[in-house]
Amino acid sequence: MPVFGDELKQLREKKQVSTMEAARAVGIPQSRYSELEKGVRIASEGQIQRLEKYYETETGYLDSLVQKQWDGLLQAAAA
Repeated sequence: MPVFGDELKQLREKKQVSTMEAARAVGIPQSRYSELEKGVRIASEGQIQRLEKYYETETGYLDSLVQKQWDGLLQAAAA
């Protein structure tokens, strides 16, 4: 499961907003936001910063989840 995407979805649901509302708030297309939640795309550094600000998380929190996701992909590829 995509660590970053799962957390992003939980944060959005906790804030009780739609993917469209969240996407507009951080300045990305709704389709891109949905791809982030599904783990199909990895967020850019700028997107991560805007998401952290929007969801009022600690600086670096979402970035650390992206790193965990990358680490998992690398380990799976090496196996």
